[in-house]
Amino acid sequence: MSDAATRCANKTHDEGHKVLTQAELRGYDGTDGAPEYIAIHGIVYDITNVNLLKGGKHHGVASGCDVSELFVHNQAILNRLKVVGKLV
Repeated sequence: MSDAATRCANKTHDEGHKVLTQAELRGYDGTDGAPEYIAIHGIVYDITNVNLLKGGKHHGVASGCDVSELFVHNQAILNRLKVVGKLV
């Protein structure tokens, strides 16, 4: 896990969700065994086990990033992803 990911591992929001900054989110890019997260409209999702996004790339959607402008899928897809926190 990256330094940024380690630093924010203990910061939590309501319901145990993490509160992440852009810099901290970048640490969740799948490198060195870190989980893969993306943010969409302020919500952080875990995409670690999503086959289409494996390795952090699919239609420009890269893990560890805010992909609000790139993510064009409907809400039903987002509802299937695990919410892990909030981007601040």
